[in-house]
Amino acid sequence: MNDDQLLRYSRHILLDAIGIEGQERLLAARVLIIGAGGLGSPVALYLAAAGVGYITLADDDRVELTNLQRQIAHAMDSLGENKAVSAARRMRAMNPDVTVRTLAERLTGEPLMEAVAQADVVLDCSDNFATRQAINRACVRAKVPLVSGAAVRFDGQISVFDLRQPDAP
Repeated sequence: MNDDQLLRYSRHILLDAIGIEGQERLLAARVLIIGAGGLGSPVALYLAAAGVGYITLADDDRVELTNLQRQIAHAMDSLGENKAVSAARRMRAMNPDVTVRTLAERLTGEPLMEAVAQADVVLDCSDNFATRQAINRACVRAKVPLVSGAAVRFDGQISVFDLRQPDAP
């Protein structure tokens, strides 16, 4: 880490659970986020702020005015823009050390498998069952941990599936 990174991440480094070694692991981490809407927006911003080094953000949807009250990665100047591209711009503005790759498409089939295989962890922030099931199949096949989140109205849920652990679901 250089001096700027030591200063930027100093609050993480002070935490016994993270320290310098943990922050270096974050800087080297590769995360795939699928969905840049209500869940994916804050996830993407927080991971970029935390210094996750390589983030791939996939979404085929476009920013609409009705998204702005809850999808915090987007703004008025993002209207009509692809959500992955819009969120990536904000992430880079927050933390230029982070490498953000955008996939302005709905990941399915082989492109989904390739993206999952390149990740250390996958965050499912999608909003439909067909996508969730495809992401799960790809993570099971590649043995890549999956963090799956969902929110409906005021209810939320999160699950972690890590096939690297023999006793995991």
